[in-house]
Amino acid sequence: MQTPPVITIDFLYLRHIGDRNISEDDFRKIQTDRVSEMQNWANILRSQEEDKRIKLAIVTANNHYAGFGPGTANLFCSMVNPVNW
Repeated sequence: MQTPPVITIDFLYLRHIGDRNISEDDFRKIQTDRVSEMQNWANILRSQEEDKRIKLAIVTANNHYAGFGPGTANLFCSMVNPVNW
């Protein structure tokens, strides 16, 4: 789905949610390559950095998105801010 980023409040909320094709037994590591999709969202998030209306960004990832929520979150953090990560 392509949803244009429209600012209507002072924070951003992005949820990386999968379609439940990944079995719970496989949640120990990344199972699905979502790098290009996450890079697109990281670029969108970084493009909003200069907007003084935005005070907070909340980004979540469940295990069904790529297979391992914590690994997905770490990867996304490194995409958004590679220098400080």
